[in-house]
Amino acid sequence: MRKILVFRLQGKMAHFRRYYTNSTALSYWVPPRTTVVGIIAGLMGWSRNSYYEVFSLGRCRIALQTVFPLKKQIQKLNLLMVKSSNDLNGSQKYHSQTPTELVIPQNIRDEILDYRVWLSHNDGNIMKQLENLLEDRRPVYQSRGISLGLGVASHLGWTVFDGTVDGEEINDTEIVPISSIVPINLIQDIDVAAGERAYRLVREELPLEFDSKRRITERGKGDMVINLSGRPIWARVSAALRLGDGNYITWME
Repeated sequence: MRKILVFRLQGKMAHFRRYYTNSTALSYWVPPRTTVVGIIAGLMGWSRNSYYEVFSLGRCRIALQTVFPLKKQIQKLNLLMVKSSNDLNGSQKYHSQTPTELVIPQNIRDEILDYRVWLSHNDGNIMKQLENLLEDRRPVYQSRGISLGLGVASHLGWTVFDGTVDGEEINDTEIVPISSIVPINLIQDIDVAAGERAYRLVREELPLEFDSKRRITERGKGDMVINLSGRPIWARVSAALRLGDGNYITWME
């Protein structure tokens, strides 16, 4: 059995920039594993580029779910050329109109983005530190370092702690409802029956892991199936985790 922390990353909008984009800033639908790790390290007060080995695929397992339906919208942002603090007032004559893809809830007036994260780390001390940080319910930013941004600093977010749960590794499942996004290499079959199993499935290749020089490792990218409707994917998979609350998840790897 494995102890797992469960928490939410929530906010009004997000931009998880695709690492290969240039003139147009495209976004992933969900925060890649590298982004989730960066958020966690930032909340714990770790300095930039100091945590890649500690949160490597071999030491930290992460799964992620889209709780509510998502959509995208492109906005043109007027970006400034900033070479010094004096340029922050917009006085520089060179501005850049950049089409930027934003991830937003279906109804942005009344809803929020909501990503559920399951995390398990081999180091019990890190698990305890993160649990203490997340369960602090005071009405302030729960951070020892940077504020939580959903991809970029301008899209502020917050965490909601759902507690802890035990999980059991299982292999070669029957058709079960997988709550998390699912790596393609684990999928053996997907039940596409109509009715309550509403699907808006997309496939994305997400960055998963960096080395100490911020380069993608050999295992550092993975193809994932994501259900944008916020509902489970009924599938037969070669490996999954059965949680104590009855949910099934697969790790991002």
